[in-house]
Amino acid sequence: MVWTFVLIALILGAFYAYKEYTRTNSDLSKSKADIKISAADLIKEYEAGDSAANKKYLDKIVELTGIVKKLEKDDAGDYTIVIGDTLSMSSVRCLPDSNHRSDAAIVKENSTITVRGKCTGFKKNELLGENLGSDVELTRCVVIKN
Repeated sequence: MVWTFVLIALILGAFYAYKEYTRTNSDLSKSKADIKISAADLIKEYEAGDSAANKKYLDKIVELTGIVKKLEKDDAGDYTIVIGDTLSMSSVRCLPDSNHRSDAAIVKENSTITVRGKCTGFKKNELLGENLGSDVELTRCVVIKN
């Protein structure tokens, strides 16, 4: 009788471990955005107070529209789409989802773009009290409109 319970527990544990090991993130191109906002407004809210903005945006699916400042490509061939006002040092950095890398490759600088991604926070870049540009970061981004 005890061995039956042990066997059932092992089978259930193995099934749970397999499901967790093979779990993938949902494709954000099919997800509904929690919040829709312009890149400029998102940056302003974070610069006004990152604690309050984190409560509103952190770990949420954000769909934003803005101007592509630049498209960066690293040594591994991965892209980062930098969105924001070209006159400002602050921006939104969008790290594309691995399933949508080819969408990021065709993005053009100075074009208007709409992306959807998960907000992972804000990196403030200050030196001696001067704002040298700060970045809001979105991960698992997908290009909605290019």
